[in-house]
Amino acid sequence: MNYEELVNRLTSKSFFSASAGLYRMRKILEHFGNPEDGIDFIHVAGTNGKGSVCIMLHNILKEAGYRVGLYTSPYIHDFRERIQVNGELIDKEELVFIGEEVLAYTEKLYEQPNQFELITIIAFLYFKRKCCDVVVLETGLGGTFDPTNVITKSLLSIITNIGFDHCAILGNTIEQIAAAKGGIIKQGGSVLLYPSEKAALEVLSAMALKQNARIYYVDKSDVKRGKPTTAEEKFQYKGISVELSLLGEHQCYNCATVLEAVRILNQGSFYIGDDTICNALKKTSWPGRMEKINRKPPIFIDGGHNPQGIQAVQAFIKERFPKKEHWYLVGILKDKAFSSMIEELKENGQRIGFLRFEHPRGFSEEEFYEVCEQYNLEPVTDLKSTAASWKKEAGSKAVICCTGSLYLADVFKKVWLEENQ
Repeated sequence: MNYEELVNRLTSKSFFSASAGLYRMRKILEHFGNPEDGIDFIHVAGTNGKGSVCIMLHNILKEAGYRVGLYTSPYIHDFRERIQVNGELIDKEELVFIGEEVLAYTEKLYEQPNQFELITIIAFLYFKRKCCDVVVLETGLGGTFDPTNVITKSLLSIITNIGFDHCAILGNTIEQIAAAKGGIIKQGGSVLLYPSEKAALEVLSAMALKQNARIYYVDKSDVKRGKPTTAEEKFQYKGISVELSLLGEHQCYNCATVLEAVRILNQGSFYIGDDTICNALKKTSWPGRMEKINRKPPIFIDGGHNPQGIQAVQAFIKERFPKKEHWYLVGILKDKAFSSMIEELKENGQRIGFLRFEHPRGFSEEEFYEVCEQYNLEPVTDLKSTAASWKKEAGSKAVICCTGSLYLADVFKKVWLEENQ
């Protein structure tokens, strides 16, 4: 089996399964000697900001000289982005070797693991082989029954901002969603909580107390933000001056969560100095998160895929470009809260194009045109020609932001880069 064949085999399986439980994961991992038991994890859950927190933590730990695994989802350009060690993607040959071994066993089972379970098992085996000092582990969906939650202990659990997403699975209230995310809190462990709304924090704090876990909080008032630019954020947090390449006020709070996490790690066996932290953060980039891909006109790509994510996009565009028109090119999966997302964009967007794209959870042609008519959106069926015309028409009067789905980030980027050639 070659690399392309393996990826096709994995991605042909359903990403998540309807049945809740970790029994499948436990059985399979036991067969492979429970590789996760010998690894120190920093486990990260939340609705928004998980990936940004993970990449910042990974880069800081790497800068400090540790051998750091990173497990995130989804990928933007290369399937292997999901499994990394010290910024190096898993080697194709090694992915095939481990993947074949896992599939040879799991495909004999009566109940088949889903795609995310398989990739998580491959990641655990890889991180064990690479003798990682620590692994930054992002959940896929929720927390309690997420395949990553098969781990029995962690150095630290981090729960980022809580908002509405995957409501059909996690629940329709902030309290229910928070309870699902809080499932990663370990008995007698430590948990760090992002400053989410009060209802979420109350649920998470109660769960932590029940687990006899140490609770740490991030206070937004400790973030002293400087004047932002289109290239970076500047702020201070408890005496540390940070220059951050990730853009948007929300990233300052994500970064404050990371800084607090480092403080907690330094109370244990880690030693990470302030200069190391600042050097790593200044160099940190994360594709598809307020990523600037063109200067004139300014064009950004962001994978905001829920109302809270769109609010962050809006806040950034309004703050940085108050005198320009705001044009949004949007692609949204139909199982997302697209009504709320569109209404949010229409508050300040002078022009909104709605893109139809092929995806199992995408809109049918009929549904697509119904949405465009209902919300008075420009239908976009040819992204390449739309990109060319929008860029020309925007000139100096508008800023363009492509958003709505991380699955589209790479598509958007390729089209705009081709337009620039």
